[in-house]
Amino acid sequence: MANGLLDQATLDEIVRRIVEVAQPERVILFGSVARGDMGPHSDVDLLIVKSGADALDLMRRIYGTLRGVGAAVDAIVVSPEDIDRYAQSHALIIKPALQEGKVVYEAA
Repeated sequence: MANGLLDQATLDEIVRRIVEVAQPERVILFGSVARGDMGPHSDVDLLIVKSGADALDLMRRIYGTLRGVGAAVDAIVVSPEDIDRYAQSHALIIKPALQEGKVVYEAA
């Protein structure tokens, strides 16, 4: 990450590591990186959609695999049921993540 900008190779590596450890259904990039207004102190916001996962344990494993990736990452693990239940809730990050987000990985 140079000059506050995330290069595609770094994003690809972040997604590769997450997919390797989590085998998610989808990974959605949202926040300043997705909007194209990333600054020098921005992090990479990712919504990770995974069925049947212990979200806390999975987040620990994800953060462990992202050490040394070269960018600050904020990973949020949700289930498809969470997406269905809270997609219209203004109280949670799911709605804005879905509205502004870009799918950077989707399982085949």
